[in-house]
Amino acid sequence: MSSGSSQRNLLGFILWIISSLLLLAGMVLPMFSFHKFYIFDDTFSLFGGVIYLLEEGELFLFLILFAFSIALPIYKMVLSFLLVNNSIKEAERKLKIVNRLAIVGKWSMTDVFVIAILAATVKLGMIATIEVHTGLFVFGAGVITSMLLVHRLLAGYELRAV
Repeated sequence: MSSGSSQRNLLGFILWIISSLLLLAGMVLPMFSFHKFYIFDDTFSLFGGVIYLLEEGELFLFLILFAFSIALPIYKMVLSFLLVNNSIKEAERKLKIVNRLAIVGKWSMTDVFVIAILAATVKLGMIATIEVHTGLFVFGAGVITSMLLVHRLLAGYELRAV
C-alpha cells in the first residue's frame, strides 16, 4: 500500500468518525422545544420525538421520521464503514456496496428536510412557539460531513445509472 493510499484511508476513516459522532450526537441532543401558553414546555431530541410519535399513535409520521432520519443515516454510515475500513476484498461485492451507497447518498438531505417539515407543520397557535436547539445543527453538520465522506468514497468509481 502506498503512502498516499494509506493517508487517503486515514483521512476517510477520520471523516467517518467525525460524521458518525455528529450524527449520533445530533440524534440524542435536544433539537426543538415547544412552548405553549408560556406554561407548557416540551423539548425533544430526534430519538425522543420518534418515540413520542409512536406513543401518540402517529404511525405514519413515526415511520417517515424513523426511516429517513435514523435508519437511512445509520445504514449509510455502515456502508461507508465497510468501504473506509477496506475490509471487503472481492471487487464485485465492493462494487455492490458502492452502488448501494450511491443510491443512499442521493437521499442524504432528506433526513434534515423531513425534520424541517415536521417542525414547520407542528400546529402552533398564536401563543405557542418553537425554539431550535443545538441537536438540529449538530445533526445537520453530521449529514453534511457524511455527504462529503460518501462523495470521497465514491470518487473514482463508475456508477451504474439507477
